[in-house]
Amino acid sequence: MTGFGPFLMKELREISATWRLFVLPVTLLFCAVASPLLALATPYLVKSVANLPLTLPDPSVADAYAQWTKNLGQIALLVVIVSFSSAVNGERTSGTAAIALSKGLTPAAFIVAKVTAAFALVAVPTALATVVMGLTTRAVFGDAAWGPLIRATAAWLVLALWCVTVVILLSALLDSTSATAGLGIAAFVALASLSGWGPAARWSPAGLVNAPAALATGSETAWTWPGLTALATAALCVAGAVLVMRRREL
Repeated sequence: MTGFGPFLMKELREISATWRLFVLPVTLLFCAVASPLLALATPYLVKSVANLPLTLPDPSVADAYAQWTKNLGQIALLVVIVSFSSAVNGERTSGTAAIALSKGLTPAAFIVAKVTAAFALVAVPTALATVVMGLTTRAVFGDAAWGPLIRATAAWLVLALWCVTVVILLSALLDSTSATAGLGIAAFVALASLSGWGPAARWSPAGLVNAPAALATGSETAWTWPGLTALATAALCVAGAVLVMRRREL
């Protein structure tokens, strides 16, 4: 992959100079602080809105962790998809891709650098936000185990990597950023729909949609095969994007 290192550094510098450096980290940190507080307030909010003499269980650490995974799946993944919808077609439209590839950068290095930089932008803030989430949960509820939180977040990270590679493949195929974002969201919605079907949940990346919530509450869930198939299909998406870059006119 000729030119991978310099192009990766270029990608990281570009990220540090654009809105993407702030939007996803701020979103994750907001979720980390808000999730325990929302879990704490939910019973009181339900009673106030319903205006009924309901007896609800006291909020717990498991509720905070479940809220965290819900926010990751509903808010953070949407930000991830939109953030990288112009990863390839934006470079192609501006002419940067043609210049870089004409100077010896290989299509494989181009795509792998894109994926590496994108996942770094997801993984590093997620790790920081997870620490903030754990500390905030301890401040709100007292003692809180780190294990369920880390396992749930790790499962979500694999799902986020899958989404990143799907969006980059779509960005290589399509010229429109909005179409890329729309189809990326549609792909995730389709995956979420499949998660309700037993075989898909056990053997395909669809199992990662519900796995973080189950792991957050300490429930037993088999996410090894979903994780492995997610990594395998992510690799296929990267290979497909490389193939598209080799065959498309820039």
